[in-house]
This record gives sequence, C-alpha cells and structure tokens, in this order.
Amino acid sequence: MKKNFSGLIVPLVTPFKNGKIDFYSLEKIIDFLIENGADGFVSLGTTAETPTLSEKERDEILTFTIGRSHGKFVIAGAGSNCTATAVKLSKRAESLGADGLLSVTPYYNKPQEDGLFAHYRAISNSVKLPVILYDVPSRTGISLSVELIKKLSCLKNVIGIKDASNDANRFAELKTVLPEFELYSGNDLLADKELISGAKGIISAAANAMPKLFSDLIKLKCENRNASLTELFDSEKGSIEILYSETNPAAIKYYMSLKGLCKNELRLPMCPVSRKNAQKIKKLYLKKEQA
Repeated sequence: MKKNFSGLIVPLVTPFKNGKIDFYSLEKIIDFLIENGADGFVSLGTTAETPTLSEKERDEILTFTIGRSHGKFVIAGAGSNCTATAVKLSKRAESLGADGLLSVTPYYNKPQEDGLFAHYRAISNSVKLPVILYDVPSRTGISLSVELIKKLSCLKNVIGIKDASNDANRFAELKTVLPEFELYSGNDLLADKELISGAKGIISAAANAMPKLFSDLIKLKCENRNASLTELFDSEKGSIEILYSETNPAAIKYYMSLKGLCKNELRLPMCPVSRKNAQKIKKLYLKKEQA
C-alpha cells in the first residue's frame, strides 16, 4: 500500500567511526529525529555521502534504517547518471523494502530532454514503487524544465518532485500547472516560500541538526499561520545558512557531533569543516543549547 509522503522528511547522514558505518549512532540519530517531529526519511541520498559507500554498505544502511524507522516511511535514494545502474538500484531498493524512490537527474553527462524522459521511463517501468524526481542543478549541471516535468508526471508511478532548483517562482509555477503533482521543498533556504506555495513536505538536510525548527514550520503551515511561519523562518534563516557554510553534509555533521549524535567523520573527498566555519558552528550550537 502506498504511504503518504508528507511533512518533514529527513535525508539521513551516514555516521562513520574509524572508517566504518556507525550503526549505533545511526539508530540514535533516527530516534532523535522521530522525537523531534520527523515524519519520514530518505536513506542513501546525497547527504548520506552515498557515492563513497560500497554496494554492501548501501544495502546494510537501507535495511537497518527500514528496520529502525518505527513505522515511518523510508524513501531510498536510487539515482545514477547511468540508466542501467539507476534501474538496478531502484529494483534493489524495492526488494529490500523501501516505500519509495528518490531519483536524481543524471549528473555530469547532461542528456537532452528525450534522454531524460527515456531515463525516467526506464526506472518507472522497472519497479512498482512510487518515484519522486530530484532536480538539483547546482549538483548535477542540468535541470528539468516545467514542460518535461509535466510529461514525466504522466508516467505511471512518478508521483512528485523534490525541487532544489533555487527558484521559488518555478516552484509556485509547478504548483499552478500541476496541482495534483506532489511537490517537496528541497532547498532549506526557500522552505518558507515553498511551504506557503503548497509543498507537501520538506526534504531537509539541515533537519538532521535542527529537526524541531522544520517540524514547527510545517505545523504552522498546517494551521494556516503563514505570517508566523515567515516570522519563525526569518528568525532562523541565519542558523540555516551556517549549516550550509560548507558543502553538505560537512557543517551539519559537525553540528551533530557537538550534540553527541555522531562522530565528526566524513569520507574523502568530503572532509571536516575548516577551523573558521567550525567556530561559527560551535557558536551557533552553544547559543541553541542555552536558549
């Protein structure tokens, strides 16, 4: 049965300890997020440093997350710039029990629109799971046009899109032209505008560190308190910017390490934040702890 993917959806970090997956910390992170309002998770997204994980590690992380999610839905990141690989990853996620798929646009090779459509059609035809498109041009070098998204929305199990295009106007346009298509805010610095425009949920990396903030934003939206939503977001926008002071998830992981949720350990080519940004993050952490 298709689950309702809505609310606060957190793309989980991958905690490491001495180079290996730290499953004890992963369980602690999942519990912390649920206690602070998470409605569901993305496992094996970009935030998880997935390109650095082996196939065995990916399977172990997804299986573990599904088993420890306390009934919350788990969407698997299953994208690739090779269609055959994306199909393989999608089938594997389905076999392991994922509730849905998050499928990023093919990165680096920058296919034409015909190629993009054929790519997603192949994925859609390979599984029964609901598929959420993921458009993040700052990472992939390519973006889905509104016209192509309209075409892709007709595929049998393509249900929505995580929009990280850095364009709140396009998000609002998509809501207008595709009112039944599920839109998810994928840019934390536009979460306020995109919630007000009709986002079904927020897929927020920063929520790994500050889940209650994003959960509160969603609650205010559900109560139609848009002015309060904007006020809260404006008061915390500087905090969110600090969590993106370096490429995700470096700053977020450091903040989480200060909270005792995981080690400040990443896999190359990702590395810990600079001393300058670490000072900003620690200052923010101390401020939040004293509030």
